[in-house]
Amino acid sequence: MRADRKKVILRKLQVSDANLMLEWMSNPDIYSKMQYDHKHLDLNKCIFFIKNSWEDKHNLHFAISNFNSEYMGTISLKNIDYKNKITELGIAVHPMYMGKEIASFALNEIAKKAFFELELNKIYLCVRADNERAVRFYEKNQLELEGCAKEHLFAEGKYRDVLWFALRKRNYDEWSRHFENIFM
Repeated sequence: MRADRKKVILRKLQVSDANLMLEWMSNPDIYSKMQYDHKHLDLNKCIFFIKNSWEDKHNLHFAISNFNSEYMGTISLKNIDYKNKITELGIAVHPMYMGKEIASFALNEIAKKAFFELELNKIYLCVRADNERAVRFYEKNQLELEGCAKEHLFAEGKYRDVLWFALRKRNYDEWSRHFENIFM
């Protein structure tokens, strides 16, 4: 099932999103391949995160939602550096919405926000090289592989490689044509 871009929006996180957010954060199939360990989070910590997100100008977190305001995931611009005009991307989709192009749509929307509302120059992210699903997603969505940091992260008892991907504003027009094909 392909996402209908008219039915998916980015909106401010709401306290009512906390239960579904905690579901994906508590799912070992998701958090086990992430850089950050979410398995120790609880509902109160999720609510705290959501409320703090409303005031933080250097970390913008949005719910990926449908027009019924149903929470489908979270997408973030983190560590926004307004001087150097760069930001780190974070994205996680609830498992029941994976494989439906929702993350691709959210990526396109957050790129427009970063480049045209915030006037940033570059969105970057790093992902564990063994997170095959995420790596395929970034490659499919044509983010540029900038490099590999060997043994950069210690997880699950061993050192893991981390891949760095990016999207630059100067490449946005060409890159965004990719999304016209997805959502046609």
